[in-house]
Amino acid sequence: MFYDIREFIQRVEELEGYKLVEGADWDLEIGAVTDVQLAIPDSPLVLFDKVKGYKAGYRVVTNMFTTPRRTALALGLPLEARGLELVRAWRSRIKEDVKLIPPVQVGTGPVKENIRTGDEVDLFEFPSPKWHELDGGRYIGTGCMVIQRDPDEGWINLGTYRVQVHDKTVATVYMAPGRHGDIIRRKYWDKGQPCPVAVTCGQEPTLWATSTWPSIPWGVSEYDYAGWLRNRPVEVVKGVVTDLPIPATAEIVLEGEMVPPEVEMIEEGPFGEWLGYYGYSRPVPAFRVKAVLHRNNPIIMGSPPSKLSGRAAFNRHILMSAMLWNELDRQVPGVKGVWSMQEAATSIWIISIQQQYAGHAKQTALAAAGFNVSGYMGRHVIIVDDDIDPSNISDVLWALGTRCDPETSMDTIGGCWGSLIDPMLSPDKKSRGDLTHSKSLILACKPYHWIKEFAPPVTISPELLRRVKEKKFID
Repeated sequence: MFYDIREFIQRVEELEGYKLVEGADWDLEIGAVTDVQLAIPDSPLVLFDKVKGYKAGYRVVTNMFTTPRRTALALGLPLEARGLELVRAWRSRIKEDVKLIPPVQVGTGPVKENIRTGDEVDLFEFPSPKWHELDGGRYIGTGCMVIQRDPDEGWINLGTYRVQVHDKTVATVYMAPGRHGDIIRRKYWDKGQPCPVAVTCGQEPTLWATSTWPSIPWGVSEYDYAGWLRNRPVEVVKGVVTDLPIPATAEIVLEGEMVPPEVEMIEEGPFGEWLGYYGYSRPVPAFRVKAVLHRNNPIIMGSPPSKLSGRAAFNRHILMSAMLWNELDRQVPGVKGVWSMQEAATSIWIISIQQQYAGHAKQTALAAAGFNVSGYMGRHVIIVDDDIDPSNISDVLWALGTRCDPETSMDTIGGCWGSLIDPMLSPDKKSRGDLTHSKSLILACKPYHWIKEFAPPVTISPELLRRVKEKKFID
């Protein structure tokens, strides 16, 4: 694993190089280049320097994990793994017995090379981009971590929540209801207190990855989990105004407090969301920044949402697929593959199974619909047979077209876990605070009660394939 984000960038440069862009404007140009590059197969890591209006060395890096190769590099997996092979590799890693390794506090670190407090704080010191044309402002936090301490239980939570800059010392942190960070800050507010918070805006890849995962349970610190993945503790330093543990090698850290809603609310957004649509603006509690720490020549890590946000955010569909596969293995037998479609904003889940009894496919679909990792904003669950590669969209569409009877193979369930950012959420439901949505369960597999009589597919047998390869007719 890596010491910091700089070591990762250096390793990427050695392996495949990266795209250096100089002179881009923080106002939309960085976001536009990022999005265009994201759509390119095997899109490169992009490093922006000499940003318009800023001195050289104040940089922004994007598209860090947009390829399976760089995702594997960051997580210590085989570099040539792709598709289900990469899912299996990560699944195997996280199935191991987790032996949490707490962070270790050190006296100082690179993050304290520059410390600003009080009147010295100026959030506009950094080239925070306005990522999308209809965004409501500049966002310093997209590939960031928000650090909080539970006031009752004392454990440290790390979560990725977007951070918008509003003034020299004022920002906002948007947290969806029900997220661990939101639960923690409400505990402070219920006591009439502001919530202490530290936001890192560039950090070691493995540590950031843990802050994005929905499967780490309540009460377990992402610091400890990252220590297990790295096989060594994360080095932290004490914050200068919050006393929170901060990664010693972080690029930029904003320290301060999120005040209770009744103290100060600020309009946040709109923002281009991970579903590929703009959300709307809303008032959220102010984040008052009291100190800024940063390294010399700091790097903002950008992971702005887009229609391909699964690729932008650590190939998140790969990691989520592995997590759901492990969860399903605890509940149902015969799961042969799990895939979250990044092209559908990870709202479509495809699971291949070896059917073993009547109702097996429906049981699998219901289980997948309810797990935390696949439940949030999941729109469709598709079950296919074990001869279908769930990561191959052509295979899946063939199964949908030939093994799914709409009258008997599809169900809809309502009242599912949704979000304010859902573009299908009607104005009426939004006004009532009803964020739920429906979910389809699609059985695109052979009917179990006559599976042995189902027409055989037109395929090449392994024996015939081996024969023509031996005769050098094909590679």
